[in-house]
Amino acid sequence: MRSGDRWSMMDRRDFLRIGGTGLAGAVLLGGGAGGALARTGSLKGEFERAVRRHRVPVELLLAMGYVNTLWEMPPPSASAYEPGELEGRGAYGLMQLVRNPWRDTLGRAASLTGLPEDLLETSRQANIMGGTAVLAAIQGAVRPPDLGAWQKVVAEYGSGTLYATQVYETLRDGVSSTISTGERLELLPHEGVKVPAVYTAQSTPDYDRAAWQSAFSGNYTNANRETSQNINRLVVHVAQGSYAGTIGWFQNRQAKVSAHYVVGRGGEVAQCVRDADIAWHAGNWEWNKHSIGIEHEGYAGNPTTWSYAMYHASARLAAHVCKRHDIPVDQDHVVGHHMVPGSTHSCPGRYFDYTRYRRLVRHYKRR
Repeated sequence: MRSGDRWSMMDRRDFLRIGGTGLAGAVLLGGGAGGALARTGSLKGEFERAVRRHRVPVELLLAMGYVNTLWEMPPPSASAYEPGELEGRGAYGLMQLVRNPWRDTLGRAASLTGLPEDLLETSRQANIMGGTAVLAAIQGAVRPPDLGAWQKVVAEYGSGTLYATQVYETLRDGVSSTISTGERLELLPHEGVKVPAVYTAQSTPDYDRAAWQSAFSGNYTNANRETSQNINRLVVHVAQGSYAGTIGWFQNRQAKVSAHYVVGRGGEVAQCVRDADIAWHAGNWEWNKHSIGIEHEGYAGNPTTWSYAMYHASARLAAHVCKRHDIPVDQDHVVGHHMVPGSTHSCPGRYFDYTRYRRLVRHYKRR
């Protein structure tokens, strides 16, 4: 054991015996550097323990956890690495520890904490401790209390500047949620926090409400699909991850997947592939050739994924696509990924309301 390491072997055994659910409760995080923590709540306790061990600002961890998974612990299978799969990034748990052929923060977390990799994938408490250890290691020996000083570290931990922007927007605006265990959490706004700027390529998207965030050129096929004979379906996906993480995945030269658009829970829209080009999203080449793919931030197993803002932003986008390419708004042409022949996925999941979505698409298409 390293000199001065308070994370003793007894601590590790105690940690492994602690369950991941605990008592339901509430978390109240102050809006300044000295904000107080309520003393109840299992998730609060897990974050607090990680903070004590690694001296990372608790508000920062809460904001990252919310951006990652809305403070829920997804099963390891949700976005396990699978070559050629749209959602197969290899990201695990609330802190989205990564394992794929070119990045291994899961292994780094295991090395830093001494916790088994399978526990880091399946235990919320272990995952939080592991993610915090990785974040602290990136920062180095000096752990500044100022939230702004962690921007570059957060970007390196996640998928780049866009991820840091999402995290710092969450810090600035605040957020609250009741998670599936019944625990209520609230992160109060931090008005003085500066949000890092995101710079995009000087390119005009096909949809004027979208930001251009180009996928890596090797993750889609250049084409010239401008007629209704070439584009006749719209396929809805759920990302099994965050808005920034999904865009970052499409920009990774190793991913070999992409979708035309990504929609965030707050109504953000990014275009990653031109409508005229063929995104690799459906897992079926014939469908890829004749469809537009729309990814949505969130998880198939989480009903809170489908926010009001997301439904309306996506429906407005879909209406634009359907009008532009003369796609009928019906159950045969505006479909979920699971309806693609050969699909083994339930994507976008049972919580996606097709009736509501198509009704909204028709509404915006008439405008």
